[in-house]
Amino acid sequence: MTSKFRTRFWMRRRAVLKGLSGTPLLAAPAIMLGRASTAFAAEKSITVGMAWPGMQDAVWSTSRKLLEELAAKSNPPMHLVFATADMDVARQAGDVQDFISRGVDVIVVFPIDSKAISASVHAAHNAGIPVMAFLRQVYAGAPYQADIFVGIDAKWQQYSSSKAVFAKMKKDNVPITGILWVSGDIRDENSRLRGVGLKESADEVGAKILQNLPGNWNPQHAAAVLAPALKAYPHANVLAIASDEMMSSGMQQVLQDAGKWYPYPNPKHMYFSSVDCFPIGIKLLREKYLDADTLFDVKGMCEKAIAILPKLAAGQKFTHDIKIKGPVYTQNNVNDPELQARLWSKG
Repeated sequence: MTSKFRTRFWMRRRAVLKGLSGTPLLAAPAIMLGRASTAFAAEKSITVGMAWPGMQDAVWSTSRKLLEELAAKSNPPMHLVFATADMDVARQAGDVQDFISRGVDVIVVFPIDSKAISASVHAAHNAGIPVMAFLRQVYAGAPYQADIFVGIDAKWQQYSSSKAVFAKMKKDNVPITGILWVSGDIRDENSRLRGVGLKESADEVGAKILQNLPGNWNPQHAAAVLAPALKAYPHANVLAIASDEMMSSGMQQVLQDAGKWYPYPNPKHMYFSSVDCFPIGIKLLREKYLDADTLFDVKGMCEKAIAILPKLAAGQKFTHDIKIKGPVYTQNNVNDPELQARLWSKG
């Protein structure tokens, strides 16, 4: 980058950020190191473009609320600018491009499509703006990756939850006769990784996943795809679901109609693993329909993200992603006070 171009870049950047915050930021022209300037610490605040998929999901709305609360207390001051795409991939790409045009200091992407977002990451990097992937990873095989990912260890979630169920079945001397897998959105890297975790756990005990049933994170859709699968595989005795938020009364009715909805230790009980620990999951654990549920640690992710954003803006490089492993909740420990304190959504 030439000296003349670099000076124009920083003059334009200060003008854009003044328009965003109302206060000019004190940044002098500096030698750019890759995607950000090491002289960034001299600026008064950090402006972060937040490319959000929408607000339909409780995790999405809760994480936004927590991030805003933490940013308000941060040092240096941090201004989060949210854009919600309402699950429209093209609109999210447009939101990222808008942040680039406005000259934000960092862009946080919460991908709708884990593959498509790679192009937006590339565009941000070309503009000298670092990128954090939050809550959902960029697809591992995509050509352009975020500078860091902060979120749940999605593979661990499903692996640990299903492993707890398989161990329980072994203790009960109940053979695994087949697993039905209700996955999330096929565009979502979290859903894919949860499927990988389930398969790894199933392979360890020689169990077979009979069918992948994409539920698209939608309770009604999940119930609709499960109903014919229960008829096609009446011998299946394990149900794994990519989020207990999909465990609606409709899905419960589908299981009841198939003769599979009985609490443990009824001999007709269908063993059931899930993840996230939404209020419905905790309720079903207590009622002994659900056997294991691994926490989606929203609080932990938000705290880590806010701590890392100033470092990204200052040009720090990261060699490892931040993947948080939540604890497994079971029928035996669901009322443990320490585990109850870690719940982010208590309904």
